[in-house]
Amino acid sequence: MSADDSASEQLLSDALARVSGTWHAADYRFEPVAGGTMAAVWRGVSASSQAPEVAVRLTPKPAALISRIAGLVDGVDGVECPRTLAVGTVETKAGPQTVHVCTWIGKGGADRSDPYGLGQDLARLHSELARPDAGDFTDRRLTFERGPIPSPDQELPHWYVARHLWRDRILPRLAQDLASLRPQPIHGDLHWDNVVAGSGGGRFGFIDFDKVMHAPPVFDLAKLLATGFFVLQGERARYQQARAADLLAGYRSIRPLEEAEVAAIEGFVVILNGEIARLGYAYDVPAYREQANAVGAWWTTRRRQRPQDPLGLRERKDAPAPQQLRLPDHDS
Repeated sequence: MSADDSASEQLLSDALARVSGTWHAADYRFEPVAGGTMAAVWRGVSASSQAPEVAVRLTPKPAALISRIAGLVDGVDGVECPRTLAVGTVETKAGPQTVHVCTWIGKGGADRSDPYGLGQDLARLHSELARPDAGDFTDRRLTFERGPIPSPDQELPHWYVARHLWRDRILPRLAQDLASLRPQPIHGDLHWDNVVAGSGGGRFGFIDFDKVMHAPPVFDLAKLLATGFFVLQGERARYQQARAADLLAGYRSIRPLEEAEVAAIEGFVVILNGEIARLGYAYDVPAYREQANAVGAWWTTRRRQRPQDPLGLRERKDAPAPQQLRLPDHDS
């Protein structure tokens, strides 16, 4: 056994000891799995066929916050989400960490060929997170950190140029309309890695709610678009417009969207591309920087081609009701 394996087993043992008063792991077998950038995760399978599979997570988020979020997510019935079994705190070399034991959901990665169905399930999730007894999350409002400022002696990167080119078209309207965009508790970190294939009869499940925030629901849609609907080909990015329109059609079939909300998606996608660049610099991830630059170049070109509807998501007043039809994708 390597030193890393030994340290991981000791960390898991310490974590389980901290929650032993509320949840028992006696007949579970655990294995580490890939977690997010801020969390360690183990998957637990019980010898009993009656006991659910579980995830044991370590996160730097405070235990009180994880418990608040658990109260919100545990009340969701319309779509598949993890159910919290125990929360505790353990001391590690990196400082105090929250132990979060929850049910393991999903059958692997989500089906990316069904954006319409994903839009429907996301709308159902938002409807349930907005229930009257969901709790007050207004202390967790949407904010963006300032992105890196390029050196004056270098050529401005495309992601930086794109954000500034669209500033006068999108960002002022986003700021003006923010209060009217129906803010509520939302997932807050909705990229493809946090969407799984449903295992309980539904098509999709949602995991990792640590970044729940009080914000417009369309922010979740925008993060999906910004991180999962642009395909890189070398230094160029292709936008999957037909699939994006399908995502929104599915969402609208369950939960209507106002024109201002669709316009806000555009602004959020531009801002989130800058966020991807910021993370690429902060954590030295070249793939993030390359993606942000390629998508930024796409936005710059789009500025000239169709500034009034850059993502092709506006709904014509005379358009027929959306139907769940699989259409060939058209990239741009």
